[in-house]
Amino acid sequence: MSRHGLHRAASRLGRRRKAVVLSVLSAGVVAGVVATMMPLVAAEVPPVVVAAAADTTATQVPQDGDNGVKTTLASCPRLCDGNRHGRRDPLVEFAVRGLPADAVRIRATLRVYAWQPFTSRVHAHQAWGSATGPGAWEQRPSLGPALAAVERVGAGFNEWDVSASVTGNGRVAFALAQETWHTRIYWASRENTRSALRPHLVLRYERGGNVAPTRTTAAPEPSVPSTAAPRPSPSRTPAPAPSPSRTTTPPTTSPPAPPPTVRPGTQVPGWRLVWSDEFDGPTLDRSKWNLRDGEGRDIDRGCNVDDPDNTFVSGGVLTLRAQRETAVCSSQTRQYTQSYLDTIGRTSFRYGRFEVRAQSPNGPDDSRGLWPAFWLRPEDGGRGEIDVVELPGGRDWYRAATLGIFYDYTPVKQDTRYAFPTGYPGDGFHTYTTEWEPDAIRWYVDGRLVWQRDRATTPWFDEVFHKPYNLRLNFQVGGWLGDPDATTRFPADFRVDHVRVWQR
Repeated sequence: MSRHGLHRAASRLGRRRKAVVLSVLSAGVVAGVVATMMPLVAAEVPPVVVAAAADTTATQVPQDGDNGVKTTLASCPRLCDGNRHGRRDPLVEFAVRGLPADAVRIRATLRVYAWQPFTSRVHAHQAWGSATGPGAWEQRPSLGPALAAVERVGAGFNEWDVSASVTGNGRVAFALAQETWHTRIYWASRENTRSALRPHLVLRYERGGNVAPTRTTAAPEPSVPSTAAPRPSPSRTPAPAPSPSRTTTPPTTSPPAPPPTVRPGTQVPGWRLVWSDEFDGPTLDRSKWNLRDGEGRDIDRGCNVDDPDNTFVSGGVLTLRAQRETAVCSSQTRQYTQSYLDTIGRTSFRYGRFEVRAQSPNGPDDSRGLWPAFWLRPEDGGRGEIDVVELPGGRDWYRAATLGIFYDYTPVKQDTRYAFPTGYPGDGFHTYTTEWEPDAIRWYVDGRLVWQRDRATTPWFDEVFHKPYNLRLNFQVGGWLGDPDATTRFPADFRVDHVRVWQR
């Protein structure tokens, strides 16, 4: 073929490639938006665009009504508009289709449209449940760790990288958690009359070449009337995956998801989960915890009480609440009530990996004298203490987490203050972990190793850290870091998503 003929053939091939790309993109509801946003790269095939199959706003406000049929989704953090029960989380669910069985290096981008810009941080979480229904808070799905965040909400589409949650075809749901800007932000829902503004998921991938190719385009998602969808279960366990085919031919879909008994984050290489409380039930599990009652201690200003107003479980979260109210305990009249849980006489551990995922109540101007913590003490009542995390409030303390060990209360201790690279313990849920082993103790915050103690740093290490310790989870009011003042906000809630213990 002549050089001129080769040039014409190449031109025809280029035009044909463009035609195929445009044809694939038009299959999505919002293809026009995505085509201008994501150019193809050499090793990729055209992206799959998946429209939302369901969405709603999980709300603590009953007056919001049925959020499954509105043209807007709303987000708002704790203490929304001054209402301590005003939080709202948008939920969006997708039925991922069109990914071939040999899709590799899948990258998923969640895109949700906001009408105005806000100086607000918004995290995207995987939601272990459904986004159907009116959005009753008690049926809100359990949320996994934050996948990604936008530090400032922009007018238009905002994007979150949710690749960690999309491994193949199947249903997946996400929640947006607003952590700053204490008033509502509105987002376009799948009911919006302008289809180009509706939430969608953009999937980019490469072909692995090990399985026969299948059709790569995603058909437009059918409308799913919210009245026909089943109400979501309050269970935090993901729906079971379909059984794999028993034929000898390669499967045409992705491998099944992990069994529903395996929770996200519970499998840690080198460790075996031996005890946990996910706070799934309607009340505190009294077979795992003691709840102190009528106890007044000389180290703080509160009264530990066994009262459902101070300790309660809802939506997969344990709340320890401190309140400004008069109570009599230990023959003393106290001005505050608080919550204190322990496992004394029930469960203790000699070495292990101890983890709490929790949200501090403390902000810069409203938390003086508030002091939640998760820690360990010897079952024999003797010397020693391991503080997985202490989260004292007040302007001088609220930004950092305290990690420490005690020999006794004379005071012989070693501790450190970990300042977050961005944000602070009260801006959302964070994970605090301590690995206690025979020769060292290590502390992690959100998966980052931040401190370590061993025999070289601690002369009394062997004396106190080779015996069983029990668990303590409490919310103290007042003490040596300061007492509440007129600015301290009550009631104050220390919210705990889970407590887990692993051993080797």
